Amino acid sequence: MWPMKRKEQETRNRAVQPPRVLLPSAVSEKMPMRSGRPPVPLRGAREARDAVTLARLLRGTITPLRGDEVLALLEPHRPRLVPKPVNPLAAMLGQPQGRLLEALLRPTAPIILDVLLPRLRDHLIDRVVHNKGTAEDGLPGALEVATALRALVALLRGAGRGAVLSVVSAIEADARADADRLVRGEAPVATAEDDPAGVAGGATAGAMDSLAHALLRFEARRLMLETLGATVALRDVVYQSRRLTRHALRRAAEAMDGFGADRGIKALHASLATLASVDGLLVVAMRNLDDQEEHREEANAFVEPADRKAMNDCLSAAWRLSDTLFDLVGKAANGGDLDELLFEALLRQLRSLHQFCTDLDHAGRPAVLDTLERRLAERSRALAGIAGERLVGILLARPADPAKARRLLARGQSLAQLLYDMGQDGDELEALALRLVVARDALNHAAA
Repeated sequence: MWPMKRKEQETRNRAVQPPRVLLPSAVSEKMPMRSGRPPVPLRGAREARDAVTLARLLRGTITPLRGDEVLALLEPHRPRLVPKPVNPLAAMLGQPQGRLLEALLRPTAPIILDVLLPRLRDHLIDRVVHNKGTAEDGLPGALEVATALRALVALLRGAGRGAVLSVVSAIEADARADADRLVRGEAPVATAEDDPAGVAGGATAGAMDSLAHALLRFEARRLMLETLGATVALRDVVYQSRRLTRHALRRAAEAMDGFGADRGIKALHASLATLASVDGLLVVAMRNLDDQEEHREEANAFVEPADRKAMNDCLSAAWRLSDTLFDLVGKAANGGDLDELLFEALLRQLRSLHQFCTDLDHAGRPAVLDTLERRLAERSRALAGIAGERLVGILLARPADPAKARRLLARGQSLAQLLYDMGQDGDELEALALRLVVARDALNHAAA
C-alpha cells in the first residue's frame, strides 16, 4: 500500500468535520452565552409570532370569519384600557375589499400601534444587533418578522414608521461601530468565552475566521435593511462591509509577506494562522469579488479601485509566499537540515494555498488564481521527483546513511500526500510511491 493511501484511511477514520457555510441564510439565531450568567430573555417573541400571522391574515381575502380570527389573535395583546373591539364586518357583506380592510383596521390599529410594533422593534434589535437567541420552537426568522413589520406599517399608511426607523438606526450604528472596532484592531466587547475562535482584532489563530464571521453578520444586516426598505442605511452598511473586507485582505497579505521577509517563528505562526483559516479567507475573497461586481469602478493609469487593489495585493503576497515555501521545501527534500515539524508546517501552507485557489469559485475569479494553481501543482510534482531521486541516491551511496535515508523517506511520504491532496495522481506520484515502497523495504531489510 502507498503511504498516502494509509494516511487517507486514517483521515477517513477520524471524526468528520462539519461542512463550511460561506453565505448566511438568515440572521444569526443563537450566540454562545457567557458561562456563569443566566441567558437574557429575548423580547417580543410572542408578538413576533403573532405579527407574522396577522400580516398573513390581512394579506388574504377579508371576510367576517377572517375578522374574527384577527380579533382573537390580537385579544391577548389588548391593553386593559382599550375596549374590546367588535367585529364590524358582519354588517358589511358585499362591500369592496378595501372598505372591509379599513373597517377591520379601525378598531385594531391602537393595539397594533401601541403594543405590536414597539415589541417588534425590540425583538428585531435584540436579534440583529444584540445577537440574542432563544430555544423557543416555532419562532419565525428575523427576516419574516421584518417583513411583517414593514407590511403592518404599510397597511396603517405609515403610522408606526418610528418603529422601523428605530430598527434601521440601531442596525446602522451597530454596523459602523463593528467595522470601526475591527479595522482598528480592537478587541470586541465579548470575552474569549463568547468567541472561542479567537478575538476578532487580535493576532490569533482564528483571526481570519472571526473577520469572516463578522462579514457574514454584515450580510445579515444587509438582508434586514433590504427587507425594511432602508436604502440610505443600506448604502452605509455596504460601505462598512467593503471597508472591512479590504482590511481582512490586507491583514492576510501582511501575514503572508511577513514570512517571506522574516523567516522567524513569529512570522511563520502568523502565516500559518492565516492559511489555516482558509475557509474564512475564502469567505473574505468571495465577498470582495461580489463587491467588485456590485460596484464597478473604472480604473486608470493612476488610480486602481480599492477593492481590486486589495485582492491583487493579497494574491501577489500569496505568489511570493509560494516562492519562499518552495525554496525551503526544495532544500529539505534534497537532504537539507530542517526540523520535521517545520517541514510539515510548510507543506500545510502549500496545501492551503492550493485549496484556496481551487475552491474560490466565482464568476469574477482573477486569472492569476488559475496560474498560481497550475504553478503550485507543477512545482510540487517537480519536488516529488527531486525527493525520489535524492532518496535513491542516499540508499545507493557508500557508506550508507540509514538515519538520513529514513528522514528523506518520511519527507517523501509527506510530499506524496501533498500531491494526492492536490489531486496530482499522475506519473510523478506513481514514480515517487514506487521509490518510497522500495526504500522502506530496503531500510527494513538492512535493519533486520
